[in-house]
Amino acid sequence: MRWSDRLFKRPPLIVAGQPATGWLGLLTSWATAGYGAASASSATGMLLSADAGACGSLSPSVCQVAGWGGLLMGVVLLAVAALLSLVVARGFGPPVTWWVLPLMLGALAFAPFRAAEGADLPWLWLLLAVASAMLAIALAAAALARGKAARYGWIRLDGLDAREVAHRPVDRVLAPVAVAAAAGAGLFGAHVIRLLSEA
Repeated sequence: MRWSDRLFKRPPLIVAGQPATGWLGLLTSWATAGYGAASASSATGMLLSADAGACGSLSPSVCQVAGWGGLLMGVVLLAVAALLSLVVARGFGPPVTWWVLPLMLGALAFAPFRAAEGADLPWLWLLLAVASAMLAIALAAAALARGKAARYGWIRLDGLDAREVAHRPVDRVLAPVAVAAAAGAGLFGAHVIRLLSEA
């Protein structure tokens, strides 16, 4: 068995015939994932620039505490997103469980760009960011290689199991909706962290 087969498994629970619940799970899981990734990235950027005035009038120690708190919150929210995908979405739409690791690694790779202007970034962190970006791309490519399940999920819009009944063109709306939910919540999460750092 390939490592991608072990990492990108089918969810343990796929329940067809409940599109309303599936939509709730799709939107909440992807919004939570986007918010968590943005929070982790912004908070890590805050940690990297604690001594460069990133937190306004706050002291560097308070800034570091806020940064670690935001990073922890982001990681926890990514785990919650995977849980929501399993217990609420249940196979409807792109499975967040397959995309949590690429999102987390992408957040770490993007963190140096969230640092304050003039921050002194350690070369070790820059190396970690490059490695995280490369690994995130590799994992995303491996997830996409799993086919339609990675992009549209296992359940059609009408609630039928897509492993038994083929997806229709209209079912392709699930992927852009998931991306939009994650992007919108991510922008909001980054905005919240920015407001907290300027408080």
